[in-house]
Amino acid sequence: KNCLDANPLNRPTAKEIYEIFNPWSLTAELREQISKADEINNNSSNNKILSTNLGLSYKTHSEAFYASRLLNFNNLPEPKNSDDYYEQNDNIISKEFSESLQIDIAQLNI
Repeated sequence: KNCLDANPLNRPTAKEIYEIFNPWSLTAELREQISKADEINNNSSNNKILSTNLGLSYKTHSEAFYASRLLNFNNLPEPKNSDDYYEQNDNIISKEFSESLQIDIAQLNI
């Protein structure tokens, strides 16, 4: 949730993110999965054939002119968190969905 905060000052630093994810990095199970995937990729001769046969999935017009352009971001609205939206609108969306998702558990035959 903090990573997506509209205010960049409330977001975690790169060091904080590193400290969270580092213990999970390259566990024995993950290393084994990576080595198996590498082995499959290296032994597969089909990969080279498939990659050379991949072309554009669409056709371009021979006389079309494609150019890049700068985008103007001066008139963007002020960023806000999605939680703020729900609070300002009295949780209208979540109420709507929660009412439509009410289920009689007895009907589920669990």
